[in-house]
Amino acid sequence: MIIFLLIFPLGIILALPLLGIIVSGSDAAFYLEFPPKPVITSHAPFSWPVLIVICLFVLMVTLPFVRQGLKWKRIEPPSAAGRFPWWGYGSVGALVLFWILAWTRLHGFAPFQHHTFFPLWFCWIVCVNALTFRRSGRCPMIDSPIRFTGLFAVSALFWWMFEYLNRFVGNWYYTGSEYPAVTYFLLATLSFSTVLPAVESMKTYLMTHDTFKNGFQNMPRIQGLDSKPAAVCILVISFLCLGLIGILPDPLFFTLWISPFFLLLGFRILCNHPHVFGGVKGGDYTMVVSYAFAALICGIFWEMFNFYSLARWQYTIPYVQVCHLFEMPILGYSGYLPFGLECALVIDLVQQATDRAGSI
Repeated sequence: MIIFLLIFPLGIILALPLLGIIVSGSDAAFYLEFPPKPVITSHAPFSWPVLIVICLFVLMVTLPFVRQGLKWKRIEPPSAAGRFPWWGYGSVGALVLFWILAWTRLHGFAPFQHHTFFPLWFCWIVCVNALTFRRSGRCPMIDSPIRFTGLFAVSALFWWMFEYLNRFVGNWYYTGSEYPAVTYFLLATLSFSTVLPAVESMKTYLMTHDTFKNGFQNMPRIQGLDSKPAAVCILVISFLCLGLIGILPDPLFFTLWISPFFLLLGFRILCNHPHVFGGVKGGDYTMVVSYAFAALICGIFWEMFNFYSLARWQYTIPYVQVCHLFEMPILGYSGYLPFGLECALVIDLVQQATDRAGSI
């Protein structure tokens, strides 16, 4: 069942955009080209009305959580911080080294400067685990090494899904990464493998703070979240968006981050399978806030490390391509919030699978 809940939605996510292109009479060959060429897509120009509408929607969704977090009063005394582990110091030193290599053009290190993403992010992940260990005496990479390693494998598949969806909307492209197909696949897969471990590590670190651990447990309830009508509704929305995303790439550009979440969650509900957001029915938004904010923090680091790297990505986003922080338009950072929720659903499935395997 756990594999079904991951693989079946993935198959639908891959099929629907391509099916929409075929039904519309367009040529599907471009979307299957591999490795993808760094094509700069021409999008709709900047639009004040669209920017204002999206800003208002983002504020409407996020402000209740911001207000709840700011007014929270600590209920647990702060625990005494432990010692920063020795392996944490090693990761900090390596992180600084690879960051320097990524952002400089030292002649002697030229062969390595296209390949700094994975070591840089691996060191970042270890650093965050070290910070978590210092605060709580525990961290994911030590507590559950098999589960944590599994996240690297699943993460690669997970992010390849978004690379595929991006072929239909053209919101980002890569420079400095032109390789033969096999080399491109191997190098990209290695880099993509760090996404879920990074988000899970940051979420676990945030949960060592009382605000994230206890501050969002008494908020408005969503009683019908796990109902069959709710599941059908969000699945229909997801199907429509995915089917039309290649036909209407500019109006539906934002659904790249929302549709997979609806699809993954809808199938979990429809199959009566427990999920990480079950607490929302009782007003507990701990996992929602922790994963969304963890992804946002990771996103800021992703964009920062990327900015001066030799092999990097750049954005072409319709309507809101203004006010950049690094390469990303500032409003684009809101996309990391639903992305964190998608990460949570996949991480939860990995955790359930490893727990079940361990009990056999």
